[in-house]
Amino acid sequence: MSWLSAAVLALVAHGFTARADWFDSCDRQFQLTNVADVTLNSPFYPSNYPAGSSCRFVIRAPPGYTIQATCTLNMTNPSSACTTDFLYVSTEGFTSPVGSEYFCGNGQISRRSLFNKLTISYISSSSNNSGSFTCRLVVQPQECDCGWSRTAKIVGGSEAGVNEFTSMVGLIDPLTANVFCSGTIISSRYVLTAAHCSRAIPSVSRVQALVGDHDYRTGLDTHYSAIYNIEQIISHENYNEQTRNNDVALLRTTTEMDFNRGVGPICLPFSYSTYSFGGLLVDIAGWGTTTFGGPMSTVLRKTTLNVLQNANCSAPYVNDAKVCTFTAGRDSCQYDSGGPLYLRGSQRMYTIGIISYGSACAASTPSVASRVTSYLHWIRQKTPEVSYCVK
Repeated sequence: MSWLSAAVLALVAHGFTARADWFDSCDRQFQLTNVADVTLNSPFYPSNYPAGSSCRFVIRAPPGYTIQATCTLNMTNPSSACTTDFLYVSTEGFTSPVGSEYFCGNGQISRRSLFNKLTISYISSSSNNSGSFTCRLVVQPQECDCGWSRTAKIVGGSEAGVNEFTSMVGLIDPLTANVFCSGTIISSRYVLTAAHCSRAIPSVSRVQALVGDHDYRTGLDTHYSAIYNIEQIISHENYNEQTRNNDVALLRTTTEMDFNRGVGPICLPFSYSTYSFGGLLVDIAGWGTTTFGGPMSTVLRKTTLNVLQNANCSAPYVNDAKVCTFTAGRDSCQYDSGGPLYLRGSQRMYTIGIISYGSACAASTPSVASRVTSYLHWIRQKTPEVSYCVK
């Protein structure tokens, strides 16, 4: 087989100059069904595409499915080094060929999308040579997954790694462009947050979900950054503003959120329903103030806290549906409300709490979160159309 493959960082590596108009005359999008088995051909196939042409195909499957692509290439190049005609495949669905895998020559390749989006494109710089390709696209169910992070592994904390917390959501008021609360992705249409955050939202037009972001002031600063509008706010019907009992809410986005390496759902703790979590460590993250009454952080920050047994928690209004955390000099702070308490497993992360209240940031008293295991039935009741991943 005479094709070459590599992860390209810049198209100048094989002689192309970056151009904004590569795909102006041929840029196509396809939405496949969950049972699709279709063929994608290069222009004029089985004849060759025109020399010096280019075309991009952005293919989507429904959420929860992947796309298996098997392509046969006959891309003529003037030499064995492959210098003019290339096929690009982005298994993450990025629309730019920069950073995609590339192939050339003759033979067959097989790639599977990481999630429900795949981009296939070609660019020919030849003036008198051309080629062709054909791809079979098969949509397949994706094995359920949740709680992934792009890293191996706030007050008193440190800056989080970019896309370290892939389920993290900043709730933004579009009028001010400020993060006023946080939340957690639990499915492709739902964000879990605190009821006291949702009660402060005057209408669905005054809240948006920022995902995949790090420094929200720079304007969508990662490959995965996106903003989604909200169509429904679901606050717990028995929320008590004084005691913060039942401080839990859901936000439903107007469209499906794209899952990728930097954006995805947290694991809900279905397997931990009887755990107290006392004595364990949890991570928290947020864009809130770094001191009580101080300035907000524009970058996502994180810290690690100790979970207390409820019997040892001195915070007011604590009951079995709440979780207490305390570590001297570390805490969540203003505008971190609604964010998760992340429990790290060996391979994935779970949310066991929703940041609810405390006396002050990093004070001498514990902070309190709503215990997610106490609301799993409520979450399922309010989102009957969702099949949650149980890990």
